Amino acid sequence: MEDVIELRFRYTEAEYLTAYRKYFLAKKRAFFMLSMATGLVVVGVYFLISGRDIALTISFIGTGALLFGLLISSSILLPKQRFRTDPRFRGEYLLRFSDNGVEFYTKEIESKVTWRVYKEALETKAFFLLSDGGAILTVVPKRAFANADDESRFRELLDRNI
Repeated sequence: MEDVIELRFRYTEAEYLTAYRKYFLAKKRAFFMLSMATGLVVVGVYFLISGRDIALTISFIGTGALLFGLLISSSILLPKQRFRTDPRFRGEYLLRFSDNGVEFYTKEIESKVTWRVYKEALETKAFFLLSDGGAILTVVPKRAFANADDESRFRELLDRNI
């Protein structure tokens, strides 16, 4: 008989946002963008203090500020808006995990995906984060597991399939 791990839960806004931000910050591109934004602003401020070309100064500071804005928007504002406007986040989730894939059931969703969809799994203190490396992020709160044995079996399932 196939080993199936079944979880029922509802996301809270706070936990979804925390999980999304953890995933976002775990990606190297977030730190690269943060470094670029900081570097541009620092160079712009240096040019400002040293009296260099004002157009170049404004360009550096403006581009750095724009990158900071994009980071804030993509890590704070957009996930919050998505959670509040997407009806899928308001209902109960039933997820079934097995070696055959992941089954999703909500009021709006009935789907099954194979493990090939996921390219990476990240474990934090409170979540398992499954991602295709791009747009798909499945947040699995650890609080949804009935016991430590189920959580351990899930970890082994991830090891086998991702």
